[in-house]
Amino acid sequence: MLIRLAPRFLLFFLPFLLALALVFFFFPSPMPEPEAEPLSHEVLEVLEATDFHNALIPALSPPPQWERYTLQTGDRLSHLWQNRMHLPLATLYRLLDQQEGAQRLHRIHPGQHIEWLASRDGQLLALRIWANRAEGHEWVRDGQQFAFSSLSNQREVRYVRLEGVLDGILINSLQNMPEIAGQEGAIAAALDRHLPLRRDARNGDHFSLLVEQEWLSGDPRPYSTRLMAFEYQGDRLQIRAARHTDDRFYTPDGESLIPPFSRIPLMQNFRISSHFNLNRRHPITGRVQPHYGTDFATPIGTPVVAPADGTVLRRGWHPYAGHHVVIAHGQGYETRYLHLNRILVDRGQSVRRGQQIAQTGNSGRSTGPHLHYELHINGRPVNAMRVELPSTERLEGRDLEQFTEQSRQLFATLDQQMTTRQLALSLRSTPSS
Repeated sequence: MLIRLAPRFLLFFLPFLLALALVFFFFPSPMPEPEAEPLSHEVLEVLEATDFHNALIPALSPPPQWERYTLQTGDRLSHLWQNRMHLPLATLYRLLDQQEGAQRLHRIHPGQHIEWLASRDGQLLALRIWANRAEGHEWVRDGQQFAFSSLSNQREVRYVRLEGVLDGILINSLQNMPEIAGQEGAIAAALDRHLPLRRDARNGDHFSLLVEQEWLSGDPRPYSTRLMAFEYQGDRLQIRAARHTDDRFYTPDGESLIPPFSRIPLMQNFRISSHFNLNRRHPITGRVQPHYGTDFATPIGTPVVAPADGTVLRRGWHPYAGHHVVIAHGQGYETRYLHLNRILVDRGQSVRRGQQIAQTGNSGRSTGPHLHYELHINGRPVNAMRVELPSTERLEGRDLEQFTEQSRQLFATLDQQMTTRQLALSLRSTPSS
C-alpha cells in the first residue's frame, strides 16, 4: 500500500521543491560584508605596543611630585638640567628660544630657588624660579610650547613631625594624620625608596618622620612635600638618616644609604648600538617613541654584573623584553636588564656590586644579540651613561662637616629637642637644596 502511495506523494511535493530551488537560484543569500579595515590610529597603537623597551615601565604612583634645588656658586643651568633635573637639553633650548622668560633663565644666580615638575618619561611639565619667597616666574607646558607668567604668591615652608606605629603597610599608618591629608602616598613612597620595608617591616615597628611642606598663600594644601629625616625602629630594621644637599640620605655618621655605582653593568666596554633618547622616533610609525635605555652590542653569553649593591625585585619573561631582571638599589635607584639569555639570580636575592646576575642574549623581540640597560631614579628613566652617579659609601672631610652641621637641627627636631617652628626659623636664612 505504501509503495502505491509514493508516486502520488512525490507528484504533490515536486512543484514545491522546484519552486524553492528557483528562489535560491535567483535570490541568493546576501554575501557577508567585508571586514572593516582598522582605523589608522588603531594600527599605530598596535605598532607602538611592540616597542618592547618601554613594555616593563609601570605607571608612576603616586603622581609626579615637585622637585627643587637651590642654586649654588659655580652651577651651570645646562649641567643641572641634565645631571640633576634629568631633563632633555632640547627643552631648555626651547625655553631660551622663547622671547618671554628667556632673560630670566640667563640671569639666574646663586641662592635662587628652582622647582620643576616632570612626567614619568622625563618631559618637563612646569618650571618655577623664585627671586625671593614672594616673587618668581613660572613656565607651564602648553603643547610643544611653554606659557610664561610671573608669580606673586607668598611661598611658605613648613615642617611637620610625624610619629606612628606600623599597621600593615606604611600608608595605612599615615591615614589618620591630618597634617599630611592627601600626601600619605607620596610620603610612604619616599620612605619605601630609602628602606627595604617590603622585606623587613613588621607590624608594631615604630617610626618618626620629619616632612617639609611648601605652600603658596591662599592654597588649601601644600603643592610640594619632601621627606627630610626619619628614624625607624623594628625587630629587623633600625636606622635613622637625614637628607643632605646632594638630595641623598646619610646616617648621623655620614654613611650613605645608597651604594656607589659603576657606570655600566658589564665587565668590559662594548659598543653602544642605541643610545638613551627621549626624542627617538619609532622606525615604523614616525611618532616620537622614547628609548629609555642604552643598548650594548654584546655576544650571547656575555656576563652581566650588578652596577651596585641591591635586591632583585623581579625576574621573568616578557614577549618583547625576553628574559629580564629588575634590581632595586635604594633611594629610588632601580636598574633593568632586557633580552637576557640566562638569569643567575632569584627574586628577593641580595646582590653585591660586580656580582654576575645574568648573561646577555637575544631573547624576546630583538634585532640581534645585545643588552638593553635602564636606570630609573624615583620612577623616571634617566641616561645611565651621563647622569651623576653615587660614588662614595660615606661622607668625608668638608662634606661630612657640612652634613653634620645641617643635619644636627633635623635630628634635634626628630627627637623633639627642637620644635618645627624653631627649625623653620633657623633654616629660613640658610638656603636648602
